[in-house]
Amino acid sequence: MTDTVRPLPAAFLDALQGQEEVLVSSREPGRTGTVPVWFAVGPPGVVYLFVESYSKKAVRWRRDPWVRLHVRGGPTVEGLARVVEGEGLAAVAPLIVERWDMAGATTVEALHRMVDGGGRVVMRVEAAAPPG
Repeated sequence: MTDTVRPLPAAFLDALQGQEEVLVSSREPGRTGTVPVWFAVGPPGVVYLFVESYSKKAVRWRRDPWVRLHVRGGPTVEGLARVVEGEGLAAVAPLIVERWDMAGATTVEALHRMVDGGGRVVMRVEAAAPPG
């Protein structure tokens, strides 16, 4: 098994430019819920979400990583949401601090304290594996 990250389609990432939020749908038994979420686009063409660790959406994403991302008035893609930790978090921390300093992550160290303390989680959304 490989840890290859699958980039989201370039056309979808282009449609995110200038947007503050992306609509994220996720499922739980018997229903699908959709919420607006702040996001950042990072290499290699994935979307990062920075949310409260124990929010309903974060709990759903951990239990079932399937999500649908939708740009208001634009395209939709399906992907998988994965928790970003350790070296992966260190690699994207500057991007997250630049994008979400107003959410309390004003420095890389502050971001690590928020995540390590359990109050926040960073999720990476990548393309779902192709069928087969």
